[in-house]
Amino acid sequence: MKLTKTTALPELGVSHDAEIKKKVFISKGEIPQLMMYGSAVFTPGQSVELHQHDTMFEVFYIQSGKAEFIVNSKIFIVEKGDCITIEPGELHAQNNPFDENVTWTYFGIATD
Repeated sequence: MKLTKTTALPELGVSHDAEIKKKVFISKGEIPQLMMYGSAVFTPGQSVELHQHDTMFEVFYIQSGKAEFIVNSKIFIVEKGDCITIEPGELHAQNNPFDENVTWTYFGIATD
């Protein structure tokens, strides 16, 4: 059993050189095939550049606000209550071009 108190977690920078505030509830290696499980806050203007994961699904559940996801050159606006799944090999980026913060929880599942 593991209990994680969000208030006790440090805020970390998200990968891809963005300065997004995130908290990791479960790290890689704690549960087989789970790469990470955490939350992130994107302030207006923040973004993560185009990238892909060859052997990982990523799932994002939008808790507040809205964001723009670009997946394989298509733009999707996601908002509170939406869940978006990025499949292995899909080229994707995220950004917040809106006037309010967007928060989400997310996790990654390895396929290898």
